[in-house]
Amino acid sequence: MKKIITKVAVAAILILGVNPLYAGAGHDHSHSSSKTKINEAKAKEIAIRQVKNYTLDGKLDKSWDNVPIESTKQRTYQSVLEWVVTFKNQKEPNLKQQNLYIFVNQYGEMIGANFTGQ
Repeated sequence: MKKIITKVAVAAILILGVNPLYAGAGHDHSHSSSKTKINEAKAKEIAIRQVKNYTLDGKLDKSWDNVPIESTKQRTYQSVLEWVVTFKNQKEPNLKQQNLYIFVNQYGEMIGANFTGQ
């Protein structure tokens, strides 16, 4: 019985000990994201496309189509870096809805939009 336990233990050590040899070059073992961060120009492009989509979908009035960008800035919100692209529509009768804020994360994903900037 003692010999069987010894053989099983040695076999387990060999199997577990040899396992790292199977990891070779050319494999990425990190768990970090491979996403590429975007620049200001790309953030603007994404925001413009989103405003066009909102007007096509009827979520925004057609007067928002081709409204120029008022400003673009980066900010940190809840420890995450994001782009805030602001549009100002002078034709919007509701003064509280003349500024539209589009939020794009640092990897180019649309994360929100509102009229408050918050």
